[in-house]
Amino acid sequence: MAIEENRTGTWQAYDKTRPGATKPLDKVSSADLHNPAFPKTIPFARESRFANYLALHFPEVAATIDAEDLGMLHLEVSALKLATHDAILKQDWETVRTHFAFVDDVLETAGTDLHDAIGISYLVNLFYNETTHNFAKARTLMPKRLATALEIMERHYEDLA
Repeated sequence: MAIEENRTGTWQAYDKTRPGATKPLDKVSSADLHNPAFPKTIPFARESRFANYLALHFPEVAATIDAEDLGMLHLEVSALKLATHDAILKQDWETVRTHFAFVDDVLETAGTDLHDAIGISYLVNLFYNETTHNFAKARTLMPKRLATALEIMERHYEDLA
Protein backbone atom coordinates (compact mmCIF):
# COMPACT_ATOMS: atom_id res chain seq x y z
CA MET A 1 0.00 0.00 0.00
CA ALA A 2 1.61 3.23 -1.14
CA ILE A 3 1.34 6.40 0.86
CA GLU A 4 -0.65 9.09 -0.91
CA GLU A 5 1.23 12.26 -1.64
CA ASN A 6 1.14 14.52 1.43
CA ARG A 7 -0.40 11.83 3.64
CA THR A 8 1.15 9.65 6.32
CA GLY A 9 0.42 6.04 7.15
CA THR A 10 -1.77 7.26 9.99
CA TRP A 11 -4.06 8.92 7.48
CA GLN A 12 -4.52 5.61 5.65
CA ALA A 13 -4.79 3.39 8.73
CA TYR A 14 -7.49 5.63 10.18
CA ASP A 15 -9.33 5.65 6.82
CA LYS A 16 -9.17 9.39 6.34
CA THR A 17 -9.58 9.94 2.63
CA ARG A 18 -10.56 13.53 3.31
CA PRO A 19 -10.70 15.68 6.42
CA GLY A 20 -13.72 14.66 8.47
CA ALA A 21 -16.58 16.81 9.60
CA THR A 22 -15.30 16.69 13.16
CA LYS A 23 -13.13 19.52 14.36
CA PRO A 24 -9.45 18.58 14.26
CA LEU A 25 -7.19 19.14 17.24
CA ASP A 26 -4.55 20.89 15.14
CA LYS A 27 -5.45 24.53 15.74
CA VAL A 28 -7.66 26.60 17.97
CA SER A 29 -10.25 28.87 16.39
CA SER A 30 -11.06 32.27 17.81
CA ALA A 31 -14.50 30.91 18.76
CA ASP A 32 -12.77 28.27 20.92
CA LEU A 33 -10.84 30.91 22.82
CA HIS A 34 -14.03 32.64 23.89
CA ASN A 35 -15.89 29.45 24.75
CA PRO A 36 -15.85 28.99 28.55
CA ALA A 37 -15.89 25.21 28.09
CA PHE A 38 -12.63 25.27 26.12
CA PRO A 39 -9.73 24.04 28.21
CA LYS A 40 -7.19 26.73 28.91
CA THR A 41 -4.79 24.37 30.56
CA ILE A 42 -1.50 25.76 29.32
CA PRO A 43 -0.99 29.51 29.43
CA PHE A 44 0.19 30.82 26.04
CA ALA A 45 -0.82 27.61 24.23
CA ARG A 46 -3.81 29.39 22.81
CA GLU A 47 -3.07 28.39 19.22
CA SER A 48 -2.62 24.70 19.96
CA ARG A 49 -5.57 22.45 20.65
CA PHE A 50 -3.18 19.50 20.84
CA ALA A 51 -1.04 20.98 23.64
CA ASN A 52 -4.16 21.81 25.62
CA TYR A 53 -5.63 18.36 25.04
CA LEU A 54 -2.33 16.77 26.03
CA ALA A 55 -2.30 18.87 29.21
CA LEU A 56 -5.76 17.61 30.14
CA HIS A 57 -4.65 13.98 29.90
CA PHE A 58 -0.95 14.14 30.72
CA PRO A 59 -0.14 17.41 32.51
CA GLU A 60 3.31 16.13 33.43
CA VAL A 61 4.12 15.61 29.73
CA ALA A 62 2.67 18.95 28.65
CA ALA A 63 4.76 20.66 31.33
CA THR A 64 7.92 19.50 29.52
CA ILE A 65 7.07 21.56 26.43
CA ASP A 66 9.09 24.77 26.37
CA ALA A 67 6.92 27.88 26.14
CA GLU A 68 8.57 28.93 22.88
CA ASP A 69 7.72 25.51 21.37
CA LEU A 70 3.98 25.81 22.04
CA GLY A 71 2.15 26.05 18.74
CA MET A 72 4.80 23.99 16.95
CA LEU A 73 2.87 20.79 16.51
CA HIS A 74 5.80 18.48 15.81
CA LEU A 75 7.58 19.66 18.97
CA GLU A 76 4.44 19.22 21.06
CA VAL A 77 3.96 15.69 19.73
CA SER A 78 7.64 15.00 20.30
CA ALA A 79 7.17 15.71 24.01
CA LEU A 80 4.70 12.81 24.15
CA LYS A 81 7.10 10.66 22.13
CA LEU A 82 9.86 11.30 24.68
CA ALA A 83 7.54 10.37 27.55
CA THR A 84 6.49 7.16 25.79
CA HIS A 85 10.15 6.35 25.05
CA ASP A 86 11.04 6.77 28.71
CA ALA A 87 8.11 4.58 29.76
CA ILE A 88 9.24 1.85 27.34
CA LEU A 89 12.78 1.95 28.71
CA LYS A 90 11.40 1.72 32.27
CA GLN A 91 9.04 -1.10 31.21
CA ASP A 92 6.11 0.95 32.48
CA TRP A 93 3.65 -0.88 30.25
CA GLU A 94 0.55 0.74 31.71
CA THR A 95 1.85 4.20 30.77
CA VAL A 96 2.82 2.95 27.33
CA ARG A 97 -0.69 1.53 26.81
CA THR A 98 -2.23 4.77 28.03
CA HIS A 99 -0.10 6.87 25.66
CA PHE A 100 -0.96 4.62 22.72
CA ALA A 101 -4.67 4.77 23.56
CA PHE A 102 -4.44 8.57 23.74
CA VAL A 103 -2.76 8.75 20.33
CA ASP A 104 -5.31 6.33 18.89
CA ASP A 105 -8.11 8.53 20.21
CA VAL A 106 -6.53 11.74 18.90
CA LEU A 107 -6.13 10.27 15.42
CA GLU A 108 -9.89 9.73 15.23
CA THR A 109 -10.48 13.47 14.81
CA ALA A 110 -7.04 14.74 13.79
CA GLY A 111 -6.57 16.90 10.75
CA THR A 112 -3.80 16.44 8.22
CA ASP A 113 -1.17 18.40 10.15
CA LEU A 114 -1.69 16.40 13.32
CA HIS A 115 -1.68 13.11 11.40
CA ASP A 116 1.66 14.14 9.90
CA ALA A 117 3.08 15.16 13.27
CA ILE A 118 1.98 11.95 14.98
CA GLY A 119 3.11 9.77 12.10
CA ILE A 120 6.57 11.30 11.89
CA SER A 121 7.37 12.88 15.26
CA TYR A 122 5.74 10.15 17.32
CA LEU A 123 5.50 6.79 15.56
CA VAL A 124 8.52 6.86 13.26
CA ASN A 125 10.80 8.66 15.72
CA LEU A 126 9.73 6.39 18.57
CA PHE A 127 10.42 3.12 16.77
CA TYR A 128 13.10 4.01 14.19
CA ASN A 129 16.06 1.63 14.57
CA GLU A 130 14.68 0.30 17.85
CA THR A 131 15.01 -3.49 17.88
CA THR A 132 15.35 -4.22 21.59
CA HIS A 133 12.98 -6.49 23.48
CA ASN A 134 11.33 -3.51 25.21
CA PHE A 135 10.38 -1.91 21.90
CA ALA A 136 9.17 -5.23 20.49
CA LYS A 137 6.97 -5.60 23.57
CA ALA A 138 5.71 -2.02 23.16
CA ARG A 139 4.59 -2.80 19.60
CA THR A 140 2.36 -5.57 20.94
CA LEU A 141 0.57 -3.03 23.15
CA MET A 142 -0.46 -0.76 20.27
CA PRO A 143 -4.09 -0.53 19.18
CA LYS A 144 -4.51 -2.29 15.86
CA ARG A 145 -4.89 0.82 13.69
CA LEU A 146 -1.89 2.50 15.29
CA ALA A 147 0.22 -0.60 14.65
CA THR A 148 -1.04 -0.68 11.06
CA ALA A 149 -0.10 2.98 10.60
CA LEU A 150 3.42 2.27 11.86
CA GLU A 151 3.76 -0.71 9.50
CA ILE A 152 2.60 1.38 6.52
CA MET A 153 5.11 4.08 7.33
CA GLU A 154 7.96 1.64 7.90
CA ARG A 155 7.25 -0.02 4.53
CA HIS A 156 7.17 3.39 2.88
CA TYR A 157 10.56 4.34 4.30
CA GLU A 158 12.02 0.95 3.33
CA ASP A 159 10.82 1.53 -0.25
CA LEU A 160 12.61 4.89 -0.28
CA ALA A 161 15.92 3.33 0.77
